[in-house]
Amino acid sequence: MFYIIGLGLDEKDISLKAVDALNKCSAIYCESYTSKWDGNIKDIEKIIKKKIKLLGREEVESDFLVNEAKTKNVALLVPGDPLTATTHFQLLIDAKNAGIPCRIIHAPSIYTAIAESGLQLYKFGRTTTLVKDFSASSPFNVVHENKKSGLHSLVLLDVEMTVDEGIKLLIKNKVIEENEKIFVCSNLGTRKAKIKYGYAKDLQTGGVPSVIIVPGKLNFKEEEAIDLWK
Repeated sequence: MFYIIGLGLDEKDISLKAVDALNKCSAIYCESYTSKWDGNIKDIEKIIKKKIKLLGREEVESDFLVNEAKTKNVALLVPGDPLTATTHFQLLIDAKNAGIPCRIIHAPSIYTAIAESGLQLYKFGRTTTLVKDFSASSPFNVVHENKKSGLHSLVLLDVEMTVDEGIKLLIKNKVIEENEKIFVCSNLGTRKAKIKYGYAKDLQTGGVPSVIIVPGKLNFKEEEAIDLWK
């Protein structure tokens, strides 16, 4: 059996279902390159009384995990929810093609935690990611198109990008104005969660992982909710 298990937003999000699966595994791996994770893997090792090995991109995106699962129960732990990155769905496909049973165990992720902002989830458009040293205009086009439709935009930041850098990129590419109101959210779903709403030029946060939300058209309930963060 091959398990792909979501870690959630910190180590306290690990579910009983996940612990039960991990207790059945003789090999447990974790990747942390697709997203910053605000948890402590050592705490999970204490719960399951097993070692967890960290894997890099090259091993995760190779045949290594699927080949391991041909002869034993193997688990891959993933920050957030396991299927938010295409890498992990490809693993599911590879396992199925190899005739290996595969089970997905879901967990909280940024895609639901952003509801803490007070913005309604069904009013979000396409998500985009800002990456350092990436010159393509597609991330900025996504926000522009969402704005045209009155939809909110979730802007994920590259693991090495600060909020200040992300905001400057959005302003430089004329996606937002300095005096436009946006959200900056960090460590959502944890005790260190911070949500700030205000003018882009004034917003700063030291927390990671962080996201930027560019609001679309607000309804009256959303306007009432965002007063909490001004």
